[in-house]
Amino acid sequence: MLQPNDTYSMILAEARRIVEERGEAGLRVAELAERCGVAVGLLYHYFSDRSAIISAVRETQFIARVESDIQNLKQYSTTGNNADIVDIIVNQFADPRAEERNKYRLERMEVLVAASRNPELLEKLKTVESRFTHEILETIRNAKKSGLVAENVDEKSLAFFLEVIPLGVTLGIVYGDNLPDADKWQEFVLTVLAPLMGPGA
Repeated sequence: MLQPNDTYSMILAEARRIVEERGEAGLRVAELAERCGVAVGLLYHYFSDRSAIISAVRETQFIARVESDIQNLKQYSTTGNNADIVDIIVNQFADPRAEERNKYRLERMEVLVAASRNPELLEKLKTVESRFTHEILETIRNAKKSGLVAENVDEKSLAFFLEVIPLGVTLGIVYGDNLPDADKWQEFVLTVLAPLMGPGA
């Protein structure tokens, strides 16, 4: 296979558009080649088969979202501002009504499901996820130094909690009338978090 270059990036971007429009089943190699203006044979110079194209798309989706979250966390980890920390947890990580975040959460779940069937993709995602977890841990450590998170809080447990919450609240799309009132949910999340907060919170 050829090394990634501009043609590879163009093919991957177009494949991602198709997958995001119609799902994995909607990706047809002949149509992808036509939309890219290249011969089908050229696709196979970059990707061994259709599954490899889908794996590359899923990896790209995951990396793009994680990189975005890493940048956000870097911003929050340096502010030392309790309002910012609460905002990212309550209004971004834990809000089941955030439509844009829900789209991202569902996309991330799709990638995780795909990775569960593809050991090579799974290993790549573990590497990316490790970087994200490192950034979360760094944010927690900075929050501890600022007195926003209690010293006795286990950093890895809190990091895992912060990653589990966004995926869990995706259930909101099927919860219907059972979804709690937005203000009551926010109050509940803050109550759960209260024992974790430090004296500076």
